[in-house]
Amino acid sequence: MQPGTLWSMGDYAANGDRWAAASLELAVATVRPDMAVLDIACGPGPFAIAAARVGAQVTALDAAPKLLELAKQRAGDAGVAVEWIEADMTAVPLGDARFDLVASAFGCMFAPDPEAMAAELVRLCRSGGRIAVLAWTPESAFGSMAPMVRPYLPNGGGGARVERWTRPQNVKAVFAGQPVRLQFTVRTVDVVWDDLEDAVSDITEHNPAWLGIRAAVEPTGRWSDLESDLSTLLAARGRIEPGRFVLPVDYLETLALKA
Repeated sequence: MQPGTLWSMGDYAANGDRWAAASLELAVATVRPDMAVLDIACGPGPFAIAAARVGAQVTALDAAPKLLELAKQRAGDAGVAVEWIEADMTAVPLGDARFDLVASAFGCMFAPDPEAMAAELVRLCRSGGRIAVLAWTPESAFGSMAPMVRPYLPNGGGGARVERWTRPQNVKAVFAGQPVRLQFTVRTVDVVWDDLEDAVSDITEHNPAWLGIRAAVEPTGRWSDLESDLSTLLAARGRIEPGRFVLPVDYLETLALKA
């Protein structure tokens, strides 16, 4: 399935908005007025819109037309200007060294070829500029889902090598040979639902990746088992507070300074 088709499934915005605070925090830390900023795999646009609010000149791209339309609508509602591009993040149709900051919040980690993705990030960044990538750590609740799901998938699944972006030593290997200096920080975002049942249904009914998983697993007759495993995982990692269920999720922030 093509990325644009996959990520137009379900309602990723309703799902992803729950951890948009991580994108906003990244924008506050990295964006300055008049910077040229590129947001790769922008989704519904939280980072791009936050960067534009700071006064940066922002370009944002995504392969999913549905998400881009929503991002455009949200930017209009916020009264900010962003250049939106529908494109594959692994082959960005823009010139070399155009941006002071190239960022991807939980996006480029899904690239099928991590080294090629890293090279594309570096190509687009100016000398002296920075690259910022966010990815769920493997020990986090979200990072733990892949090994939980894998035994349920026919032939063990496949697809993106997300783990290459989730540990500092792996990221160093991905950027090996590139003219960058790397810095790593583990941060946490609280993802909130009304209750545990709401969390399970939100993930399995709205998240595009989980819709793809469900389509693969249901014909095997094991979907209810996987759904039960997901509920158990979330219950073990989250906490119940008055009127809500809170899931703290760690993510790795990679900052790369280009020489």
